[in-house]
This record gives sequence, structure tokens and C-alpha cells, in this order.
Amino acid sequence: MAYFADLTPYTYSDHETVGHGRRDLRYRPRYERLNVGWLDASQPFDRGPVPDWFAGALLDVIGHPPVNKYRGLHGCEFCPPDANTIADPRPGRDWLAYYEIRVPARPDVMFAAPALVWHYVTAHDYRPPVEFVEAVRRYDAGWATEPSPWIPPDAQRSVW
Repeated sequence: MAYFADLTPYTYSDHETVGHGRRDLRYRPRYERLNVGWLDASQPFDRGPVPDWFAGALLDVIGHPPVNKYRGLHGCEFCPPDANTIADPRPGRDWLAYYEIRVPARPDVMFAAPALVWHYVTAHDYRPPVEFVEAVRRYDAGWATEPSPWIPPDAQRSVW
């Protein structure tokens, strides 16, 4: 996985692919995306407490909906190589290490984070920026439901 400093512009992909079960929406976003939680063992990151409700609320965001699914899995660089740190702790759920999440920040701005961000918070005391924590508190999965100000009308729809 790539490293990006928190709150810097997201540049990993110029498109978004938002999963809706067996249907995907692919589009070039018309909103700004800001990185959160793209950690790397070679880079320092903010550590410290988060509100008691945050980890559970963040886990609720994970996969609702999944964004930019990629092939291959990325393990946690902070855990031993044989640790199973990339599994979603909820039964019957996907791995955390091959897709991203989006969290609306404010009009025309979306936070972009790897789904593994939950693991970083719960296992490694990663403290995301306050703006991201507050956006998770206000999260509404309806951002990805059409019609939506986030999904452009020219989004490509595919069924697989």
C-alpha cells in the first residue's frame, strides 16, 4: 500500500469505483478527496486516544459501500508477518486490505482512506485527524445512493 500524509490530496486513482453488491458505479469524481490513514512503517503518525464510540462507528462505515477494490491484499506493516490483521472482525465479511472507504467531509470534499484504517486505530493507536473523526460521527451511507450530489449522472454502471 502507498503512503500518503493525512489531509493531503488523494492521487492514488483518478476514478472511483463504488460497489453496490453485484453492481458497480465507476466515475471521475467531481469532488476533492483528502487522504486519511495511508500509513507506512517508515513514516511517523499521530497516536493517541479517540472517542469511545469511534472504532465501532468506523467499522460501520467499512464496506458501506466498498470503494476502489484492488487485486491483492496488503498486510499491516506494523504487525508480525504471520498475524491475521487484514480480516474484518465481523463474521462473513471481506478482508480489510484490498479496498478503500469514502467519508463525506463537507460539500465537495470527501475523505479517502484504506479500509485497513480501522485496524490501525484499534491495534496501533492511530489517531486520525479530528475532522475525519467528526465526519465518521455524521456518516450517512446515502452518499453513494443515486441520485446523489456525489455520484455524477454520467457514471458508468456495470453488473458482474
